[in-house]
Amino acid sequence: MNIKDQMILEEYRENKELFTKLGTTVHDILKKMVTEEKIIPMALEHRVKEEQSLAGKLDLKGEKYHSLDDITDILGARVICFYSDEVYKVARRIEKFFVVDRANSCDKRTLLKEDSFGYLSLHYVCSLPKDQGYPEAMCAKRFEIQLRTGLQHIWAAINHETTYKSEFDVPREIKRCLSRLAGLLELADEEFINVRDRMEHYTEETREKIINNKADDIQINMISLKEYMQLNKEMRHFLWQLAAIEGSEIRDVSPDSYLPQLKWLGLQNLGDVQQMLAEDRDLAYKLAEAALKGTELDILASTVGLRFLCRAELLRRGDTEEQIRDFFLLSYDGKARAEQQAKHLVATYKKLHA
Repeated sequence: MNIKDQMILEEYRENKELFTKLGTTVHDILKKMVTEEKIIPMALEHRVKEEQSLAGKLDLKGEKYHSLDDITDILGARVICFYSDEVYKVARRIEKFFVVDRANSCDKRTLLKEDSFGYLSLHYVCSLPKDQGYPEAMCAKRFEIQLRTGLQHIWAAINHETTYKSEFDVPREIKRCLSRLAGLLELADEEFINVRDRMEHYTEETREKIINNKADDIQINMISLKEYMQLNKEMRHFLWQLAAIEGSEIRDVSPDSYLPQLKWLGLQNLGDVQQMLAEDRDLAYKLAEAALKGTELDILASTVGLRFLCRAELLRRGDTEEQIRDFFLLSYDGKARAEQQAKHLVATYKKLHA
């Protein structure tokens, strides 16, 4: 290693702590950006290049660098999003907040020919703005930010392992295969956005129908049941009645675990759930009162309503103890536990009608 490269390494050692603090600052800024955009990233990470890695870079490309400031990836941050349109939202935030070194930044989407496919990531070289109160020494350091989707990240990692680390040129047919895969992943990214948008539209449509009491024909699924439990006035009133038994609070949780139980009972749409509420409400309340009275529970999960309504439905329609046991096997591990719960439910019912 020549003297110049040794001086760069010494400069790195002197500035490593500064880069570490800069990394924490950049990470916090990026986290705030995605939060304000209501984006849940697949990953948000940063790293300061290790000395051994820097030494290897200097051995390979040392002639390009005259000082540590010429190396822009001492600090690198990465935001991996689930959807490609989220990448663009974060990109707009970065361009507005950070000082972007346009000459060294790279939008690989613009480098592809119209008949080509590839790694469509955004790559920024940035520094902190000097008018936001950050230390002057920190603002003088550049760093890199990569933005990509999860699928782009997978493709980039595989492509890097397959081609970049190879000592020899990769055969044409392998390059062509990687290019085809990149095209498929690009289409997949677009379709994921389509699926997300359709889910959001379905949720809004379902929500509106529930609010307007026009949801009877909507099939029971993870979206419709969640919206029903949160928005149906009769169900919410029933939950408040159950909470009042011990002065508890209701905490909304996902009702997904009750999907197989409702299916077992033969309920297919939200109208069936509404009918179960109308027919079994009084008995369900009595069962809940027998179970909750004196427990002093501060919080009840919002699924408590389905819990006792399903039990009341089993009893109202006259299911045998064996059938009730089979129902409990959906949610309890082990036949013995299910049998115990079935016996307890039947005994409680008999006691209520004694």
